[in-house]
Amino acid sequence: MDKSLKKMDFLVKHWQPYVRQLPGAFPLIAMSYLVDKSNWMQTRFGNCNFSLILRGRGEFRRAGRTYVVQAPCVITQWPGEVLEYGPQLPEGTWDELYLIYSSKLMPKFKRSGMVDLRRPLWPIANLAGVQVQIEELRRLSQSGEPERVVDRVDRVAERLILETLLPPAGIREEAHQFQSLLADLRESLTSRVDFTELAGKYGMSLSTFRRRWQDDVGQSPGQFLLQLRIQEACRLLAESSRPIHEIAELTGFDDEFYFSRRFRLRTGLAPREYRKTYQLRPVIGKSELGG
Repeated sequence: MDKSLKKMDFLVKHWQPYVRQLPGAFPLIAMSYLVDKSNWMQTRFGNCNFSLILRGRGEFRRAGRTYVVQAPCVITQWPGEVLEYGPQLPEGTWDELYLIYSSKLMPKFKRSGMVDLRRPLWPIANLAGVQVQIEELRRLSQSGEPERVVDRVDRVAERLILETLLPPAGIREEAHQFQSLLADLRESLTSRVDFTELAGKYGMSLSTFRRRWQDDVGQSPGQFLLQLRIQEACRLLAESSRPIHEIAELTGFDDEFYFSRRFRLRTGLAPREYRKTYQLRPVIGKSELGG
């Protein structure tokens, strides 16, 4: 961990009472930074919280399961759950930054993907990006007029959570294989995919491939491929004038009616409705106007 973070203090920690001029989706209640935390928590939480463990290791116990906590990572506390967690005993400590939000925001957090009930803990891959946001939160908390910066605090805290979930912008060496798999799927939108064959291409059994894919992506390979196909169909409907039956074929659907049904289930709109709503209009240049 960056040594400068060890000295960090948030002068303003409680943000609930300040009026937002431009309210965002996730107003922050409070935040704090704990250095050399040694005590264990065992309580029922009433809020939705994100704890960034930036140094140290320990355990996180939830719903009868014990997770290993190894910095840098995030552990979450959801409303109504009795949780037990803390640094490795007997003499261990950790450094923790926590963000507290209202329990009423849980549906929004789940819809946004920032909370996944199957994943109460996750590693931080982009620590450099996280530290940038932490430093900005520290700077804002030093303001003598917290009511003037509270809107920024909300946005920076949201960005901080986002940075814990996303990898660095550059592709890491260990991610090359995963990127190649994604490329293979993107090139297979028009044809049937044999996942057993695809797994074998990368030296994995089908069960290992499915497990790794589920862990990394959060859904099965088949569902992810369907998502890619629907996304490409959305793009073609908005950016081209191709007939719908042709778009269905280009995205791997042999039957236009089956395509329409799957498309509606994913987007909430029939393909024709989607095109009517989102089709991009061509830009008229000067030459077309006689200029």
